[in-house]
Amino acid sequence: MTDTHYAEDQANEIEILQSIYPTEFEELSADPHQFSITVPVEEDDVRSCTLCLTVTYTATYPDELPEFTISVLDDEDDDAPPLSDTDATLDTKDIDDLTDQTRTIGEECLGMAMVFSMASNLREIAALRLVAKTIHLKQLREQRIQKEVEAEQAKFIGTPVTRENFLEWKAHFNCETSAIKSDALVGDDKASRRVAKPDDRLTGRQLFEQDKDLAKSDSKYINEGDISVDSKLFDREQDLSDNE
Repeated sequence: MTDTHYAEDQANEIEILQSIYPTEFEELSADPHQFSITVPVEEDDVRSCTLCLTVTYTATYPDELPEFTISVLDDEDDDAPPLSDTDATLDTKDIDDLTDQTRTIGEECLGMAMVFSMASNLREIAALRLVAKTIHLKQLREQRIQKEVEAEQAKFIGTPVTRENFLEWKAHFNCETSAIKSDALVGDDKASRRVAKPDDRLTGRQLFEQDKDLAKSDSKYINEGDISVDSKLFDREQDLSDNE
């Protein structure tokens, strides 16, 4: 194919692309032919995005692949809601994968106009990638929520009673109970030793009779002229009263 034929084929394809993408097509250069096509990616339950496919024809296109790049256009909608934890986006790795798959589509179309096939397939594979990533993000969210619910429920669930842990608890309980009783008995014994029984205490007279020194100790307080009292008189009077 001559250079003239290549130029004609390229011009014809550009004209077709402009009719297919009246608002999405933008010519960037006439020599060599360079243009871009915006590719909106929209799918149910998926956050939409817009890709840009930039193509530069080579001298022998379409007998060889054109040079091309794929990029993600920034969302210029100020009213767009913020990203949620289930909104998937295309990262650098995704763009590299999309570029490889788009190149494969072009290689399958060598010798004929291929840009339309590249752009339309790019829309489809990008949508599939977003759907797969969105599903994965939703699964992660469900797993996270499930773990949070289980953790919250675990706060209100006690340890299941088994024979082994019951016997272990009972042994521990008996040990604590025995220690408490032992401490109580020791405390009671000490208290009983400290408190004398009323029946065991001696009367004043008994103390006086048992300890003759008490009488002697009081004699130093008797002044001259004081009358001494014989305690035997009280004993005699007590005997007379008893006989009456």
